[in-house]
Amino acid sequence: MVFFEWKEQYELGIPHIDLQHTMIVNMINELYMSLETREEEDTTSKILEKLLYYVEDHFASEEAAMRENNYPHQDAHLAAHDAFRVKVTRLHHTHRTGEKIAGYELSEFLKDWLLEHIAQVDKAFGVFVSQLSEKAKESFFRQNPDHPLSKNTEAPLVF
Repeated sequence: MVFFEWKEQYELGIPHIDLQHTMIVNMINELYMSLETREEEDTTSKILEKLLYYVEDHFASEEAAMRENNYPHQDAHLAAHDAFRVKVTRLHHTHRTGEKIAGYELSEFLKDWLLEHIAQVDKAFGVFVSQLSEKAKESFFRQNPDHPLSKNTEAPLVF
């Protein structure tokens, strides 16, 4: 049984970000499975570290995409990322100093946070980018009404 199943409804329509989200889900599942199979603590620790580094790379990628697209809600989105960084850094530090972190609680926290973040914060960014794409297409076809793909053209498309 999969702990965290990726569903199409989570997709934003931004391929590289969607791929990164699926990778994070896979790592959360790997962390959960290490707990289920009672892997050595060292294995769980390595999985956790790999997940944290990947999430940081993902945030950097997502934040760059927001800057490139002049996303108006960027500050709130970055604040959500920063809050996550603080929480997970604290948990990771606790784990590294030898204190037991309730692994299942950590897995649930990561899953719940990612689902909520994707469903609310990231989805809004995905909609924004999609609307930008539509506006760009509309603008292009207004400026190029005779283009073969223009809605205003009666000419048949030739492939």
